[in-house]
Amino acid sequence: MMILIAIISLGLVGLLIGIGLALANKKFAIEVDAREILIADCLPGANCGACGYPGCTGYAAAVCKGEAAIGQCPVGGKKVSDKIATIMGEEAVEFEPGVARVLCAGGKDECGIRYAYAGIPTCGAANLIASGAKSCTYGCLWMGDCFRACPFGAIRMGENGLPIIDEEKCVACGKCVKACPRKIIALIPKSCRVVIECSSHDRAPEVRRVCKVGCIACRACEKVCEPKAIIVEDNLARIDPEKCTNCGVCIPKCPRKTIRNMDEKREALEEAA
Repeated sequence: MMILIAIISLGLVGLLIGIGLALANKKFAIEVDAREILIADCLPGANCGACGYPGCTGYAAAVCKGEAAIGQCPVGGKKVSDKIATIMGEEAVEFEPGVARVLCAGGKDECGIRYAYAGIPTCGAANLIASGAKSCTYGCLWMGDCFRACPFGAIRMGENGLPIIDEEKCVACGKCVKACPRKIIALIPKSCRVVIECSSHDRAPEVRRVCKVGCIACRACEKVCEPKAIIVEDNLARIDPEKCTNCGVCIPKCPRKTIRNMDEKREALEEAA
């Protein structure tokens, strides 16, 4: 009899709790925009945060509220952007795919070290000890924080110490950019094929002393660039992707071979492999 009473009591308690939860759910329910669910379903589900929002559902909610643009998902690209535009009843937007670029060509053969580092094998930790062991205090530290941060397997570490980015796998999520303590990785429009692979702001004598391929701000590239896409500021040349026509005239003019055509670089890497 005692067991039966206990079972009935537990059953009644469970029933009351269930009724209470159902009433609470109905009273405090938050209405969700149906478009938000549709947008979330068409997003890739990477939850990488590249759109600037906490996950795909956060971005979907922001789009429905008018707080985010339709084409802010670099992982989904144009295909997803077009789907979102259809759901929102708007016109498709222009979508320029991006790709991560390593703005440093100073590998172990091109740039030496100042001391033997024996600490935690991460770029972040190494950078805290006298700005890293590398002779150039602006260049890649060769320890692969970007490689470990990439959720898409788009980065591998080359034999020369520098990260190599696979354009076919890179979705420009920006995780490698955030992971690099030297800030030498940048997201650049994929259509821009000419890149200046240096991030040093040191003067020419210091650059020559520590690196074989660093920019010395000689302005030779700037002088021959007809679209005025190259500007030298603070001892470093930079290309404006919106102005660059990929003509490549600047490449042979660079005495340090700091400027590279990404198509030629990829072909060289494939041949080496």
